[in-house]
Amino acid sequence: MIDNAKWAKYETLRPTEIESICKKNPIAYLPWGALEYHGSHNPIGLDGIKAYGLCCDLAKQNGGIVLPTVFQAANLISSYQGVDFKKHSIEFSEKLIKLTAEEYIEQLAKQDFKIIVLLSGHAGEPHLQILRDIADYYNKKKTATYVYALAEFDIIPDHLLVANHSAIGETSLQLYYQSDFVDLDSLPKDRDISLEIDAVYGDDPRPATKELGAEIAETFVKNASKEISELKKRYL
Repeated sequence: MIDNAKWAKYETLRPTEIESICKKNPIAYLPWGALEYHGSHNPIGLDGIKAYGLCCDLAKQNGGIVLPTVFQAANLISSYQGVDFKKHSIEFSEKLIKLTAEEYIEQLAKQDFKIIVLLSGHAGEPHLQILRDIADYYNKKKTATYVYALAEFDIIPDHLLVANHSAIGETSLQLYYQSDFVDLDSLPKDRDISLEIDAVYGDDPRPATKELGAEIAETFVKNASKEISELKKRYL
């Protein structure tokens, strides 16, 4: 039994364990990722892996329950202009993203979660804006549940992390959470890295390190925890 646990993973819990955690910390963390080509050096599920890791770290700090990652995204790199990455991505419609998010929020609210942290590891647009808009719409109804929708780069200083695709920021986070899935040696050593050839949008990932990933993750958890603390005062 984990009756005294502060946080846990939803799929591993029995009903009494869920009730025990939610009694003190009725917070649901919903990591949202993609199955998308991230170049030769990163795994297809990078967006979801980092979102899940960040949500687990948030839950350890603030309490609550982490749900399984939603690997469902629209607006993938395969639809970028000027690129030709037709394989290794599974893209869903914007309509389905909206419906899935709505149903998750409604059902989690019915299960008496008072705060829902929806963390999107995928920054494609309008995918990300769809999630933000759904959260805003729900919050405007002023129910007993609040949805905090964000991407990790929203609350991290630009010198540490900006929106990117498989560049130094995302790659460092992947190294921090599951380094064995990364192969930096697969990147070329004799030319510049590009979006068109390497599927990298942002700064060169070759200098990425686990240490930088740790710094990014720790900064995110620190800043997001401040917001969650304020939400706790209002909704718990």
